Amino acid sequence: MLYYQIGIMLSLVAFVGLVLRNLRVYCKPSSQMPQESPFISICIPARNEEANIEQCVQSILAQVYTNFELLVMYDCSEDATADIVRALAARDGRIRLLKGRPIELGWAGKCHACSQLAGLAQGEYLLFMDADTRAEPALVGSAMALIEQTKADMVSAFPYQVTGTFWERVVLPMLQFLITTLLPIHLVWESPSPAFCAACGQFELFRREWYERIGGHAGVRASFHDGLLLARKVKASGGTLRLFDATELLRCRMYEGGRAVWNGFTRNAYEGLGSFGVLLGMTWALGSLFLAPYIFFMLGLWTHSGWTVLCVVQILLTLAIRVIQARRFGHTATIPLLPLAIAALIVIQWGSLFRKGQLQSWKGRSYRPL
Repeated sequence: MLYYQIGIMLSLVAFVGLVLRNLRVYCKPSSQMPQESPFISICIPARNEEANIEQCVQSILAQVYTNFELLVMYDCSEDATADIVRALAARDGRIRLLKGRPIELGWAGKCHACSQLAGLAQGEYLLFMDADTRAEPALVGSAMALIEQTKADMVSAFPYQVTGTFWERVVLPMLQFLITTLLPIHLVWESPSPAFCAACGQFELFRREWYERIGGHAGVRASFHDGLLLARKVKASGGTLRLFDATELLRCRMYEGGRAVWNGFTRNAYEGLGSFGVLLGMTWALGSLFLAPYIFFMLGLWTHSGWTVLCVVQILLTLAIRVIQARRFGHTATIPLLPLAIAALIVIQWGSLFRKGQLQSWKGRSYRPL
């Protein structure tokens, strides 16, 4: 047991080092505008988004980078989404309001809408954003500067996750935790392997030629994890991917309430992991490194074991990782929730496995994966 505890402690020291390195390379993009200003099509699929769409569209219209068209597809909405966008389009000619076709068999709703948007877009670059995002004025220009400087074929970004309820505060900050703790981020662009990949469907910027080369959203038509799967296809086809920290440039309240958190993440968590072997490895890593030290600490106190002090060091190392990340990404109040958050992630990932192949409901639609 002593050697086991020493091994876990040394592993956590290594992960602290990885987090520090990741935060150096996981860049905040420059606010400098790109040297060239190619035409961009910003594409927003919107189904029943009357609560979000106006603020989203207004934030895009306020961009410093101005050479774009804004395509909004009201995807068979049953609310006032189309009326809101129509009123905005009457005041700004960059907005194009499009009506989506009824969904076809074998498609997930977002992929179906995004594929239609791409077919109607006119830009050299395609930027897909979710209707529940809010962009700061420098966002698009910063992303274009990055794609120009790095010659990347796809750029993605993780927004600041706005939280309201308890379970949102527990789970949503873990998105940045997983990326910056377990993934060597520099390999996202330095390694040709699709295994080293991270992307977020809330912000996907493509060179049009590469989007079409990989088959676009039609190539992942049944996916609920389009950002990650498209990124893997880019790398598998020999393209390059860049990831940047959009904490200060983009925000989103992804889910509202514990039920939505559960339904949303169990819908696609297993798809994101990709295989049962990865699920087992993730469970072992999260459990042994970030949850077991708390359990062994309690056991050590009960049995008066000499290795209990090592568990204290392990716990301090796990908290150090969260403190370092919280200083960068926010959510400092959630640091004490780390053990509960790790347990929730494990339960969500296994829950997603058990939901695989079952009827999925989202945005008023039901899907059964093929």
